[in-house]
Amino acid sequence: MLFKKKKKLGAIDTLIDIDIVIKGNTSYSGGLRLDGKIYGDLTVVEDSGGTLIMGEKSRIKGSVMVEIGIIAGEIIGDVKCYEYLELQPGSIIKGNIEYNSIEIHAGAIVNGELRQVSKTQKKLPFKKDKKVEVIGDKNDS
Repeated sequence: MLFKKKKKLGAIDTLIDIDIVIKGNTSYSGGLRLDGKIYGDLTVVEDSGGTLIMGEKSRIKGSVMVEIGIIAGEIIGDVKCYEYLELQPGSIIKGNIEYNSIEIHAGAIVNGELRQVSKTQKKLPFKKDKKVEVIGDKNDS
C-alpha cells in the first residue's frame, strides 16, 4: 500500500489558550494553535501559510476559512480549507466542508456535506498587503 506524506506544518505564531474566549470575527496569518473558544468567523490571511491546529477542548462557532487545518475540537459552522484538512478522532464538525485534500480519522463526526474544491478556486477575502484607511476619525470636526 502506498501512503502519501503528510503536509509539512509551519511554525505556530499565535496561541489561544484554553481559558481564552474571543467574541467577534477574527483573521490571522501564520500558524494558530487554538485551545480556547472563538464565537465568530475565523479567516486566514491569503498566502500567509495559514495553519489552524485545534486542541480537543477547543470550539469555534462560526465559519472557518483556512489553508491547512488539523481539527481535534468542535466547529459549528461551515469550513473551507484550500490545502489540507485533517479531522482527528473526537473532532466534531456541524456544517458543510469544502476541501482540497482531506483525511478523516475514525471517531471524527461530520454533520454536513463534503465537497472537494480545486486549488484554482482559492479565494480568500484578505490579502497580506491590504492597507486599511481610517475615514472620519473621531477627532475630526
